[in-house]
Amino acid sequence: MLKKLMLVIGGTMLALTIALPASASHAKPTKPTHPNAPTPHALCLKALAQANKTFNAQQKADRKALRTAQKAARTALHDQQKADLATFKLQHPNATEAELKAFHDQQEAAKKALHDSQKAARKALHDSQKAAKKTFHAQQEAARKACPKA
Repeated sequence: MLKKLMLVIGGTMLALTIALPASASHAKPTKPTHPNAPTPHALCLKALAQANKTFNAQQKADRKALRTAQKAARTALHDQQKADLATFKLQHPNATEAELKAFHDQQEAAKKALHDSQKAARKALHDSQKAAKKTFHAQQEAARKACPKA
């Protein structure tokens, strides 16, 4: 996540690097050689829009990856508990109520632990993405202001 955020920041800084020298110049802007050629302003805004799309796609991919990992963890726990139940039944063909309750309680505790850890992971991702979004949008606004005027 940090690597990807740094990539987005790097792209924004590249856009700023391109935009700042053009905006710092007090000379008259040169007219495009071709009347339909995009202006530096349009190119800058296009780069900002692309960075925004990339950032949003990355955040969506991160959420999808978390959901996929959590689904795999739930499936693995379910399969493990199913195997544990089969083993328990083989080892305790005439299990007492206390043994059954202890086994059931242990499985419920494992389910709850997984649920709690997954809830914490979702919250951590949400908080991380919220902070990254705030930082990214502030950088985008600064870059937008630095774009050469049309």
